[in-house]
Amino acid sequence: MAAQVDQLQAALARSEGRVAAMVDVGRSLTAVQDLDELLRRVAERVTALMEADRSTIFLADRERGQIWSKVLQGEAMQEIRMPLGQGVAGWVIAHGQRLNLKDAYQDPRFNPEVDRESGYRTRSMLCVPLRGKLGEVLGAVQVLNKRGGHFQVEDEALLEAMASQVSVAIENTQLVLRLMSKNLELLEAQEALASRLRELDVLYSLEQEVAASLRADEILGRLLRQAVEAVGCEAGSILLSAQESGDLIFTNAVGSAAQQVRHLKLPRGAGVAGWVAEHGQPLVVNDPAHEPRHLKELEHKLEFPVRSLLAVPLSLGGERIGAFELLNKRGGVFGPEDERLATLIAGRAVAAVQLGRARESQEKEGRLASIGQALSGVVHDFRTPMTIISGYVQLMALEDAKDARAGYAETVLKQFDFINEMTKELLAFARGESQLLLHKVYTHKLLQEMEELLRRELEASRVRLHLEDRFAGTLRVDENKLRRLIFNITRNACQAMPHGGEFSIRVQEEGDGVRWDFTDSGVGIPEEIRDRLFQSFVTSGKKDGTGLGLAVVKRIVDEHGGRIWVEQPEGGGTRFAIWLPKRLELRTGQA
Repeated sequence: MAAQVDQLQAALARSEGRVAAMVDVGRSLTAVQDLDELLRRVAERVTALMEADRSTIFLADRERGQIWSKVLQGEAMQEIRMPLGQGVAGWVIAHGQRLNLKDAYQDPRFNPEVDRESGYRTRSMLCVPLRGKLGEVLGAVQVLNKRGGHFQVEDEALLEAMASQVSVAIENTQLVLRLMSKNLELLEAQEALASRLRELDVLYSLEQEVAASLRADEILGRLLRQAVEAVGCEAGSILLSAQESGDLIFTNAVGSAAQQVRHLKLPRGAGVAGWVAEHGQPLVVNDPAHEPRHLKELEHKLEFPVRSLLAVPLSLGGERIGAFELLNKRGGVFGPEDERLATLIAGRAVAAVQLGRARESQEKEGRLASIGQALSGVVHDFRTPMTIISGYVQLMALEDAKDARAGYAETVLKQFDFINEMTKELLAFARGESQLLLHKVYTHKLLQEMEELLRRELEASRVRLHLEDRFAGTLRVDENKLRRLIFNITRNACQAMPHGGEFSIRVQEEGDGVRWDFTDSGVGIPEEIRDRLFQSFVTSGKKDGTGLGLAVVKRIVDEHGGRIWVEQPEGGGTRFAIWLPKRLELRTGQA
């Protein structure tokens, strides 16, 4: 009886120990979030509770059709994998049933190859499935070699009870790992979004810089400063290829050695920038001392130590036009994000070069067009006086009377004087010069002398001229410029009436000045040019119009301290009204 009591007390103590150990297992497993550590702890606890020699936990990987586990071999954890259904653990996971083998070598499902490879001898074996909350098989717990015999029914119950705890711990750990993985993905997405927002901010700033600049070199300078600030480096430069030699020219530079670098030349393909421009590929150099393409002699010459370097190519329509270079990343080295940002900025730099070339081409074309227009106008202006000169020279050839010939010669000379003064006026207008030679001028005499010239200008278009001078006094003006003013307005009226009409000039006193009214019966001034009428090169479909005539008129009126405005008569047409002071004193800047 005493022996039986001792046995019962020993069995009770053993059961209580197992229960306490299972509670301890439950507590310890819930605190583990690393799957490798979880498998290691489960194996240790199961081996101790089951009084076994060793334990292994297998998990199912149904996507690959495998089972896997991490076991301690030597001093390191190594992962082992085998096909689902192979071996005892594979069979248990595939069928969802436990196996209790008293002699593993007697069961065909046991694979003795593992023992032969490891030198271990498997005798008894117990393996139970790990089931999830929904009943699916997650894996299996396998224990080997029960100490003092083989595994009993109570061992099966104990291991299945532990397996239920292990399953919960594994599911929780996998859930935590999935959440952590999702969180990492969210963090990566957040970082990518923040990086993209930074890039968009930089691009927005670059667009503002480009919009605020007119010249290509100014745009490139602004872009370079933005790049140095955005990437966080100490210096940068833009190098463009010379079209003839292919040499790289430092067109823009930022940093302590900027003044020394600007306009330096590198032979084609020289240095990191030359290599990038030549091959059209970006290059990151975070150890320039060991980079053979880095120009160390230039670094020493400029006394600017280079710790890191990033260069990206500038390409325009397949043409490699240079390189974009950034130096000395602050607080680290250049990485993929810096390269991507530099490539974006380089794209805007290429657009700036393209814009600069287009503007330069447009300016050249515009200057040529302006020169052509101006020459066309000058030729047309010369036509009338040259016609008069030609006519009077022919009369001189037929005239024998000396006095008549002298009169014709005087008329010819006056036309040459007019041409000379007209040329001076155009050149002065083009140069923006202001010069007045004031004289006392009788308006009726001036109109008399100009009448023939005006009539010849108008008669080709069948326009009739009417002169009305109601002012008997004198003006203190630059006579040649006043002649130019009258002729330009007359010519403008003639162009407005290509099929004929009426043109009148009326002069009358008004206050302390004289008012000139030039009225035509033409179609009027188009709405689209009314606000720009007195600007240079503004014209509206006139056959011989240059857009300079009225701009010169406005300039002459302003020089004389007068006013000019446009009226629309009741009967149609256009009236230019000009008021000039009777007396004008010379001001600073005039002669």
